[in-house]
Amino acid sequence: MKKIDITGIVISIASLLIIIWGTIAPENNLSFTVVVALAIISMIILDIKASKVSNLSEGNPKIKTMRFLNRLSMLVFIGFYLLTIMPSTKNLLNLENNDMVIVTLVSILIMVFGNSAPKIPFNRYLGLRLPWTIRDEDTWKLAHKILGYISFPIAIIMFISAFFFKIETSSTICILLWIIIPGAYSFIFYYKKMKGLKA
Repeated sequence: MKKIDITGIVISIASLLIIIWGTIAPENNLSFTVVVALAIISMIILDIKASKVSNLSEGNPKIKTMRFLNRLSMLVFIGFYLLTIMPSTKNLLNLENNDMVIVTLVSILIMVFGNSAPKIPFNRYLGLRLPWTIRDEDTWKLAHKILGYISFPIAIIMFISAFFFKIETSSTICILLWIIIPGAYSFIFYYKKMKGLKA
């Protein structure tokens, strides 16, 4: 009998609740707090069960990378939450000048994540989680290797383009490219690999 993955079930339920609550709940501080709380709970569970989720030993360096990125995500969530709900900072966040601060922070996060991406162990919860990357470890490794290569140039392009183009447009394009390039390349690799296995 197959062992039930409690960690996966809890994280999946929390993710589903985030999507449902974020979609149907009214836009207020309580709704935002519930969504952030569910996200943090999922991240804490992932942090505790990192070795089990990735099927690696506690001493494996990839577990440290996984936990580092997970904790960084938690700090970003908490920091953004606190800045958003505090009345004194809410007005500051609405100022156009602060768009550059946000772009700078996002660019730094892309570089940090990209630098660590090739070290993220094969798992279903953290990283570039696409239907084909979570089904095959070689595809996962390739996708995250490419993610590592393109992160620095994309972060620099995003930062520089913010001075010349509309920030929302340039940032959206750069973030989409950051996901689409490794996603598309890894999909082609996965498709060819599966086609080769069936031949």
